[in-house]
Amino acid sequence: MFEHIMFPVDLHMPPEVYKAAKVATEVAKWQNAKITLVSVTGTQPGDVTQSESSITADLAALAEKLSEQSGSEVDTLNIHSVDVAIEVDGDLRRAAEDMGADLIVVGTHAPRITDHIFSSHAGYLAKHAKMSVFVVR
Repeated sequence: MFEHIMFPVDLHMPPEVYKAAKVATEVAKWQNAKITLVSVTGTQPGDVTQSESSITADLAALAEKLSEQSGSEVDTLNIHSVDVAIEVDGDLRRAAEDMGADLIVVGTHAPRITDHIFSSHAGYLAKHAKMSVFVVR
């Protein structure tokens, strides 16, 4: 049913990422599917700038962990963005289409007041992606 799962990750690792990671690995194990971890990074005011090598190392470590848990192949992709807050939604949607993912597993937070005005990243993907989206709260 699913052959390629895209799993967007925030390298700051909020709790939603851990819960969604468990779902992604279980679905990959069940479906014998490949996982691709996707991170969108860039320089943001007040955020510690990570080097390309540290981003690559963080993604590789998470990929290894997910591969062990799922028994599946896990690839990584880091997308550099000039303005992450503005570009992340479109970057993730395009990445899923470009890699041929047939499922996106994404973590999200409980709805906040601003989510009634602006969609969350998971909400955007659920509305605009051409493939199935599994939103984990």
